[in-house]
Amino acid sequence: MFSVSAVVLLFCSCASKKDVVQTSTAKSPFGETFTAPCTVYDTDDEFAATGIFRGSSLQMGEVHANALTNAQEIVKQKFHHSFHGMISNYSSSIGNNRGNDIEAKMQRAGDQVLEGILNDTKESCTQYSEVFDDGNVQCYVAIKVSKTDLAQKTAKKINDNLTKEEKEAIKFDEYQYRKQMEERLRQYKEEENK
Repeated sequence: MFSVSAVVLLFCSCASKKDVVQTSTAKSPFGETFTAPCTVYDTDDEFAATGIFRGSSLQMGEVHANALTNAQEIVKQKFHHSFHGMISNYSSSIGNNRGNDIEAKMQRAGDQVLEGILNDTKESCTQYSEVFDDGNVQCYVAIKVSKTDLAQKTAKKINDNLTKEEKEAIKFDEYQYRKQMEERLRQYKEEENK
């Protein structure tokens, strides 16, 4: 596998763990607070999300499906933020527009892999609320997606989709990018020592 696999694996380490506080003992101006069921957090190894949906207790399957879809959409947003942002930053850093086709192919490959993985998502938690007075119920669905699995499959898909010339262009651009970064670091150290 070529250097794109290193780029793809990098996005796994770029996604930071976010601690979300979902409970509070203080009086909220919005009313009562509670701990949501199925609370999961991103880790260094996994994207995690909890989808919530409220709907008719007579259509529990539909309520569940919508909660799962909401969780999957959250994971998609996290993936796009880390992977697509990283590709865009890399392309702008090398300072040319000829990489647009390569960038689009890499993004498409990542999206296709993510869709396939999300279609086979295993739920780590599913819980329902009581039936409310209006006949509705709330469903909570938590999912976890392996960043390593996602990165490896994305790297393989990109490797399969790019031509030999495109792979060589990426290697050359990576070499140029490293040279630029080394020069920037050297200048920074010189300015710091003045």
